[in-house]
Amino acid sequence: REIIAAISERRKLQCSFNNLFEGTPALSTPADSELVKLTEKLTGKPNHSVVFATEGPYFAQLGMETVVLGPGSIDVAHQPDEFIELKQIEQSILMYRQLINKICA
Repeated sequence: REIIAAISERRKLQCSFNNLFEGTPALSTPADSELVKLTEKLTGKPNHSVVFATEGPYFAQLGMETVVLGPGSIDVAHQPDEFIELKQIEQSILMYRQLINKICA
C-alpha cells in the first residue's frame, strides 16, 4: 500500500483500497485438547501456531475440534518448485490411519 500510495502521489493519481472480504478468522484449538495431544503423540512433534489461511476456522465454527496437519514444509509450499518427499507422504498415510483408528474406533 505504501509503495502504491507513493507512486499515486507522485503522479497525482487518486488511489483507494477496499477489502473484498473481512478475512479468515483465527483457528485456536486448545493445546490440551484430545485431538492436539493425539496428533503430537503420533507425529512426535509439539503443536505450534502458524500464520496462513486454511478452512480450519470454518470447521471449528461448526463445532468440530480442528487441527491443520499434513506432510511437507510450509517453506516450499505454494511455490513454483513445491514438493513433498515420497517418504513424508508414506509417513503421513501411516499417521492418518493411526489417527482415524484412534478417533473412529
